[in-house]
Amino acid sequence: MNFVSSSRLLGAFALALVFSNCAGMGGSRSALPRLMVQRLDWMDDVALAKSVKKMPIHDPKREAELLAAMTQRGVAAGLQAENVRRFFSGQMEAAKVVQEEWLQRHPHGLTSYVMVPDLSKTIRPALDEIGNKLIQQLALQARRQSSQEEALQILSRARKRLKRAGYSDAVIAPAIEGLQAGLTLVPCDAEPLKPGGNAPPKGGYPFRFSALTGKKDIQPQ
Repeated sequence: MNFVSSSRLLGAFALALVFSNCAGMGGSRSALPRLMVQRLDWMDDVALAKSVKKMPIHDPKREAELLAAMTQRGVAAGLQAENVRRFFSGQMEAAKVVQEEWLQRHPHGLTSYVMVPDLSKTIRPALDEIGNKLIQQLALQARRQSSQEEALQILSRARKRLKRAGYSDAVIAPAIEGLQAGLTLVPCDAEPLKPGGNAPPKGGYPFRFSALTGKKDIQPQ
């Protein structure tokens, strides 16, 4: 990914988000969960490519650059920086767990010949595109002022989709926690949803987060 910062590029990115209306994705409750799984589905290839090149799974410098870039794009789309940062932090942590699990299954790499995808030319551009679509969906949810019930349904669907895709609890936990932070209608300081938990407290939360300002609005009881 090219991390060059440009106000012109960010402006164009934000404009594209406004007018795209997430064409072809429909803004359904399944869009975010589907994209999260798509991103994780690349991580075996990432682990393979890193293994061949003797690269470490953890690269703090690159991770910080990527997180800053995605946060900047999220802000350009009208989202709160902290919510975007926490969302992608969760997805990146889940991605590292997938890579670590691949290395545990293949401690000596692959013994048979396989085509190794290129990190720079193939994998990272694909992940960059998925990242942009994730921001689009987060921005769409924010502009729609989705209800708490809808946000909780998205969380529940994400957990179920990740389970069906075969990901471990160690992968699912940070991914869901990040999603909960990204869906600003669910209090970011609330406990992460437990497996099977998809209902708010009785009577609902006493406040909701404004998706675009990040402030709490007190709800009538």
